[in-house]
Amino acid sequence: MDLRLPDLGEGVMEGEIVKWHVKAGDAIKEDQVVLEIMTDKATMEIPAKGHGTVTELMFQEGDMAKVGAVIMKVNGEGAAEGKPSDSPMAKGNATSDVNSTTMGKGGQPSKAPAEGNPESTPGGQNAKVPTPSIPARPAKVTAPVGAPARPANLDVQAAPAVRQAAREKGIDLSMVRGTGPQGRVLLEDLDNQQGGSSGGGVGVSRGERGQRHSEHVPVRGVRRKIIEKMAQSKRTAAHFTYVEEIDMTELNEFRARLKPAAEKRGTKITFMPFIIQATVVGLKDFPDLNATLIEENGAAKEIIYKKYYNIGVAVDTENGLTVPNIKDADCKGIWELSSDVMAIAKKARDNKLVPADFQEGTFTITNAGNIGGLFATPVINYPEVAILGVHQMKKRPVVIGNEIKIRDIMYLSISLDHRVVDGAVAARFMNRVKELLEDPKILMMEQMGDAF
Repeated sequence: MDLRLPDLGEGVMEGEIVKWHVKAGDAIKEDQVVLEIMTDKATMEIPAKGHGTVTELMFQEGDMAKVGAVIMKVNGEGAAEGKPSDSPMAKGNATSDVNSTTMGKGGQPSKAPAEGNPESTPGGQNAKVPTPSIPARPAKVTAPVGAPARPANLDVQAAPAVRQAAREKGIDLSMVRGTGPQGRVLLEDLDNQQGGSSGGGVGVSRGERGQRHSEHVPVRGVRRKIIEKMAQSKRTAAHFTYVEEIDMTELNEFRARLKPAAEKRGTKITFMPFIIQATVVGLKDFPDLNATLIEENGAAKEIIYKKYYNIGVAVDTENGLTVPNIKDADCKGIWELSSDVMAIAKKARDNKLVPADFQEGTFTITNAGNIGGLFATPVINYPEVAILGVHQMKKRPVVIGNEIKIRDIMYLSISLDHRVVDGAVAARFMNRVKELLEDPKILMMEQMGDAF
């Protein structure tokens, strides 16, 4: 019997095989998760719909499969039609698994599909273009002649963030004992490895001259989607960026006064809910920024001005940046927005986002202020036409009247699609957001509206 790739949601025609949980010869039972698949929206678990024995995996990890395609052959009661679990849970950590021997988890390479798989075109339409399957064995890295042999890192299960940290610390991942699920190496394992290293010097090993080690990691999962979306945005939207300076002193003091009340409500109040509120007011005043440009065959057809406000919040996770959105932000107050921001960030970091969390976004806010830097020029979350970048707040000397005072200053940068948004409109939008953030009383009055 065959297990076919089920319907993955409205408008989703294909998905990427992220991780197999079974191999040929494994006995499976009903509702057992057999694989994880990623779409443009989220990563979902696909369960078996009956008992039986797996006879063949039809796709490798990293392959694209169409909805309705046979993905696994089962000998027994396995259903011919599968469906996502009732509560599809994103498992983003699976997207970073790398295996140098086989792409499947069971020790045997799975067969590639008979037909080519379509890739997404820059315009977001499915083109009938064959997609080569990812080879079962990544390219080998050959050490220079005379160099001592070194175990390869490709067999090690570790997230990209862990691999980067290992490179920075000079740690060979193949020598680290992973304590995560299925032996996955975690960040704390790197710390333990350094702490347990012998010798009285620094725990980071020094490289040997003449060696040219490298690591080949297949592009798949979240990173593949990021690559596709960012390239599509830069190819399509006519980006320009506008930067404004915001005096956050009064808002910072206002937020400090709200902290005790937030603790009683079991939430944490950050600057993000206030920024979301100010953004929504600005979008209502300048609807060009809450729009989408519709094109046909490369030609502009119409602009859709959206009268609802679903604000995307970029979340930095172990597996890459993801942008779920907060629905109906214009209908929510500070407390509800605070709870929503915390909840959506936790879901993202726990890999529990579902397709609905990504759908119908209208505008995105990305916040790198807790990391550092002066300001950046964010890339638009296409097909939206604008994205607001929030940056680090610092105390700076500011001239007020004839006096120099120390104030809490933050930069906001907004990138826009110049095909839809004129520069003057962007400047006025930022002036409006600046006015609201610099005076919380005005922001609260806007929220109260006619009730005030």
